[in-house]
Formats: sequence, C-alpha cells, structure tokens
Amino acid sequence: MTEQSRWYAESKKHQLASFNAIFKLATIALHELWSKWRNRVSSVRPIKLGKERFSRVHTELFCLIFALASLYALTIKDSSAEPSARPLTVSQKAHVSRILSYLNRITTLQARFAQTNPDGKVWRGTVSIKRPGNFRFDYDPPVPHTLISNGIWFIHLDKELKESNFLPLDRTPARFLLRKKVTFDRDVELIDFRRSDGLIHLQLLNKEYRDMGSLTLTFNEQPLALKQWFVRDEQDNQTLVTLEGTRLGLKLDPSIFEFVEPEQEDQDQ
Repeated sequence: MTEQSRWYAESKKHQLASFNAIFKLATIALHELWSKWRNRVSSVRPIKLGKERFSRVHTELFCLIFALASLYALTIKDSSAEPSARPLTVSQKAHVSRILSYLNRITTLQARFAQTNPDGKVWRGTVSIKRPGNFRFDYDPPVPHTLISNGIWFIHLDKELKESNFLPLDRTPARFLLRKKVTFDRDVELIDFRRSDGLIHLQLLNKEYRDMGSLTLTFNEQPLALKQWFVRDEQDNQTLVTLEGTRLGLKLDPSIFEFVEPEQEDQDQ
C-alpha cells in the first residue's frame, strides 16, 4: 500500500458514510472509457453546442482526465452521505494561507507527469499551465489524447479518431487552479488538512456538487511546491498524477494553448 493510499484510509475514518446518491451521470475511469470507445463511438448520438459538437461519451471522458474529474457536475445530491469538513487549527490555517499565496503566484508551470490509473497502469506526458485560464496536457504515445484549455473551453483532441470535443471550462475541476484568484471559500470546500513526512495534503470538494468524489492536492512542505493530485471518485476508483521536474515562471509559447481543428479524412473516400 502506497503512502497516499494509507493516508486516504486514515482520512476515511473522519468522513461520513460513503456516497449513496443516485447518479444522473456516471463517470468511468479514463482507461476504461478508452477500451470501450471503439465499440461505442459509432452509436453515440452527437450533442450540439453552438457550432461545436461533443458526444455523451466524450463528456464522461472529460470528467475524469485532469483530476480532474471527480468534481464535475451532478444534479442529484444526497446531503446525508456528504463528508463534513473538520475545523482547521490556527497552525493549519497558516499553512493553507501559505499554499494559496504560492498558487496565486504561479503564472506559468511546465512539468512532466506520471498518471497512475486505477488498474495500476502508468501514463506519462507533459503539462503546461499559463494562468489564468490556459493549460495543455500532452500524453506520450501510444495514448492518443491531448487536452487544452484556452480560457473558455476544455478541449479534448483525439489524434487517432481525428475528433475534437468541447466542454465549458467552468464545468471542470481545472477551473480551480486556472482562475485568476485561487481560493477555497468560493465554490471549493477544503474538507481535510493533513501533514505527514514533509508533505501537506488538502482534500477538496465542489460545494455545489459534493457527491461526485474528492480531489486531494499534495504539496512538498519545504520548499513549498505542488507535487501531485489524487482523485477518488464515487466508485472508489483512485487516480494519482505526480509532477516531475516542475519549472515555474518560464516563457511559454501562447500558440500551444490555441485550438487547431484536427484534419478530417475525406468522407467520400
């Protein structure tokens, strides 16, 4: 059992009963979605959004990827099953204030990442962030996905299917780190704070959609730095994303956050 898993096992003792809500939208781990993708894509009915289109199965995919994922909107709630926040001590509040200051000072970030999926498989890639509003996730081959935020849309590019799909950025967990001012007292609730082995763990829930799962941000305490995020969904699936070789304040080419429609094959061929 990893240190992160041990921490969550302990944290679980301080939560109420596990989520019992009837879910309007069930989410599936990204790797599971991809394995079923080919069999489903031909039968999925597209949903139009203005000039853009995306499918239901794409929407599920978006909910999971950035950690994303476990704070995405559901409309059915069961407040009796929600975990409750524990009051912070004076010392803990000081640490939280320090972390918020750190996050708000970030203008650009670039790092390699390792994403450990629920089945233990590890996907790697490069993440680039430019606050406010922009990020890009490039997964290493053979994973065919690229994720882009241009400040308005969360965009999924499938390089194999040559398709692009859109979701409003404010409907994703990414908005927490990408907005102009990062804070825990607006639409994100800090429900747990822990320190262990030189790390600080902050467990978060979306205030409006609390029954979706939780997102935990982990920071190195000295020097303070974002180390990883950990997603636990309502089905107890766990996804861990760890940053490696993080660089801050570097100049990023603005064009990497621009959306370019993938070239489509001739339909008549």
